[in-house]
Amino acid sequence: MKKIAVLISVSLLILSCASSGPAVDETKAPRPEWMENYPVDDAYYIGISGSNTGNEAEDRKTAEAGARSNVAASISVEIHNEIVVLTKDDSEGNYSSSTVDEITAVVEQSLKGVEIVDTYNSPEDGSWVYMRLSKAEWDRIKKEEMNALILRIREFLTPVLSDFNRPLVTRIQELIKARNLIKESPYSGFLKTTFNGESGSFIDIIGNILKQHLDSIYLSVDPETLEVEAGESAAFSIAMSSNISSRIGNLPFSFISESGKSIISALTDQDGTFEGEIKSGDLSMGQNHITLAIDREKIGFDDSLKEMILPEKVIIVDVQTVSIGLEVTVPEDIEIYGIEGTVKSLFSVRNLPFKIGFVDSPYIKFDIRISDFPKYLEGAPDMAKASAVISLVRRGKTIYSYESDQFKDGGLTPEQAHDRAVAKLIKGLETEDEYVKGIVEALSLN
Repeated sequence: MKKIAVLISVSLLILSCASSGPAVDETKAPRPEWMENYPVDDAYYIGISGSNTGNEAEDRKTAEAGARSNVAASISVEIHNEIVVLTKDDSEGNYSSSTVDEITAVVEQSLKGVEIVDTYNSPEDGSWVYMRLSKAEWDRIKKEEMNALILRIREFLTPVLSDFNRPLVTRIQELIKARNLIKESPYSGFLKTTFNGESGSFIDIIGNILKQHLDSIYLSVDPETLEVEAGESAAFSIAMSSNISSRIGNLPFSFISESGKSIISALTDQDGTFEGEIKSGDLSMGQNHITLAIDREKIGFDDSLKEMILPEKVIIVDVQTVSIGLEVTVPEDIEIYGIEGTVKSLFSVRNLPFKIGFVDSPYIKFDIRISDFPKYLEGAPDMAKASAVISLVRRGKTIYSYESDQFKDGGLTPEQAHDRAVAKLIKGLETEDEYVKGIVEALSLN
C-alpha cells in the first residue's frame, strides 16, 4: 500500500508540472500609463525618454538626459512660436531667427527645478524616466534669465556710452556686441526695458543708438577731385569726426572703384585721420568715381545689419594721359611723303595712356630703315624692303627698343617701291602689341 501511495503522489506531481506551463514572474511591474499614453497637463512642461542598451546604469543616465531635453524642447517650441508672431509684428524683423533646436540648446542650460515624476525599468523595455517642470517655475526662471541679460548689457554698455572720450569705433563695436547678445538669446523679442532715455524693446533701443552713432560720422577727403598723370600717384588725406565722441579711433575703411575693386584698405589713426596716395595704375584712364566707405565686415557688421546705412564719400580721380615727344627718321636720300603724320596716327588710334605732344623728354624715336633689292632684269619692277626700330628715349638715354619685321613690296619706280614697303610696315605695326606694351612698361604707366 505504501508503494502505491508514493507512485500516485509522483504521478500527480508530474501531471501538475506538465499542465501548468512556464513559470510566471509575478514580481515584474506593469508598464505605467504614462508610457502608453503621453500625459498632458496645462500646468507643466513634460518630458519622457527611455534607453535600452542592456546597461541599466547607463540607460538610466541617458533616459534622464533625454527627458530633460524633451522638457526643454517643449518650452522651446512655445518660445519659437511666440517669436514668429513677434517678428511678423516687427517691420524690421529684429528678433531671433534661431531654430527650435538652437533655442532648445540654450534653454536646456537654464533649466532648474525639473522634477522626476516616475521611472520604469525592465529587461525588455530598458530604463524610462518621466520628468516635468512647472510652467510657473519656468516663468520665474525666464524672468531671472532676462533680467540677468539686461543687467549684463547695461553694466558693460553704460560706461562706454557715458564717456565722451571713448573712441567712436569702441562704442560701435560694443553696441554690436550688445545687439548680438540679445539676438543670440531665446528671449530676444521679450526683453523690454528703459535704457539711455528710451523705453521699449531692448534690441530696438540698441539699434536706434547704433544708428545715431553711424549718422554722427562726418567724412571728408582733401582734395575731393584729384588729377594725376598715368603712371603717377595722387596724394590725399582723410578726416573723420563725430559729435557723439571726441575721437573716432582706428576705423577700418576702403576706397572702392566703380567696378567694386578695393583700391586702398587701411585704418585711420586714433583721431580719425589718414594720409596716403592713390596709384593711377589701379584706375582707368579719364574720370574715376571712387567711394570712401567704412569697412562693414571689419567693424563687426553681419547680414542682420545689412539694412544699416553707413556714411560714404565719393571723390573723383581724373587719370590723365602723359605727353611724350616723337621723332621720325628715314634714310637721308629717301623721302616718304607725310610719314610723320602717319606714324603719329599709328599711336593715336590706340587707347594708350600717353599721347604724342611737343615735349623734349621722354620721346619715341621711330627710325625707318629702307633698302633696295638689286635689279637683275631690265624692265622688272623696283623692289624695296622696310623695317623700323622703335625706341623710347628719356634724358638722352634709350630705355626701351624694339625692331620690327621686314616688309617687302615693289613699284614702277624706286620711290613707289619705298612708299609701298613703308605702307606695309605701318599696316603690320597697327596690329602689333609688343612695342606698345614695352613703351608703357618703360614709362611705368601700367
